[in-house]
Amino acid sequence: MKLLTLNVHAWLEDNQVEKIDLLARTIAEKQYDVVALQEVNQLMTARPVTKDLKEDNYGLLLVEKINQLSMEKYSLFWSNSHIGYDKYDEGIAFLTKLPVYDVDPFYCTEHQTVQSIFSRKIVGITVAYQGQLVDCYSCHMNLPDCQEEDPIDNLRAIVERSTHSHLKILMGDFNTDAISAPADYEAIKATGLLDTYELAQEKDAGITVSKAIDGWSGHGAEKRIDYIFLNQEREVLSSRIIFNGENEAVVSDHFGLEVHVKC
Repeated sequence: MKLLTLNVHAWLEDNQVEKIDLLARTIAEKQYDVVALQEVNQLMTARPVTKDLKEDNYGLLLVEKINQLSMEKYSLFWSNSHIGYDKYDEGIAFLTKLPVYDVDPFYCTEHQTVQSIFSRKIVGITVAYQGQLVDCYSCHMNLPDCQEEDPIDNLRAIVERSTHSHLKILMGDFNTDAISAPADYEAIKATGLLDTYELAQEKDAGITVSKAIDGWSGHGAEKRIDYIFLNQEREVLSSRIIFNGENEAVVSDHFGLEVHVKC
C-alpha cells in the first residue's frame, strides 16, 4: 500500500496555486493508495457548494486537479476541526482511490467545538485493499506541552476507536519531535503503535520540518514530527521524505512523508 501524509498549510503559502498543481501532478503520477492531509482550509466566508465544503476548499480543488490527470479517480473525505487564523474552517482530509466502506469523523479531544484550537478532529476511513479492510486515520494532534489536553489520552482515543482486528494506520502531524523530545515520542509508541520509519527497509533522514514554524516558533532545528504509525507489525519497504526541495519542490511548511507498506 502506497501512503502519503502531508500538512498542507492551506492558503498560507506563497505561490499557493502552483504548489497545489505540483502536489496534484505528483499524486497522479505516483498513484498513492491513500493520502492523509492536515490543515486543509477553506475561508469561513466562502460560498458553500455542499453541506460542509466551500468553493475554495483546498482539498476540493486538489482532488479536482488530480482527477483531471489521473486514470484512476480519487475521492475526498474532509471534516472541519476548528477555526484557524480567525478566518478559516481548518479541516482534516483523506484522498483515496480505494473502495471506502466507512467514514468516521470524530473528535479525539475533550474540547469539541470549532471555537477552540484545542479541538482536534480526526477523519477515519475504512478502505478495502487486497481482500482486507484497513482502518486509516488522518491526525493533527496538539503540542505535547498542551495544558488543556493530554496528548496521549487523545491518541488512545484514536487507537481504541474500534475493537476489531483490522490493521490501523495513523497518519499525520503528531506535533511530537522524535529528535528533541524522545520521551514524548516513546510515549506515543507505548500506546501500541509502531513507527513505519523504524520498520522501513529503506529510508532517508526522515526530517519533516527544517525550520521554525507556527507552534514551533522557538525551535528552528530540524524536526521529525510527521509520522505513519501501524498498530500491527507489517513489512515496510520504504519510508521517504518528499516535497523537501530535493525530492520534489517544497509545497508547505511541512515536508511530505511517503511510505510503502506490504499489507
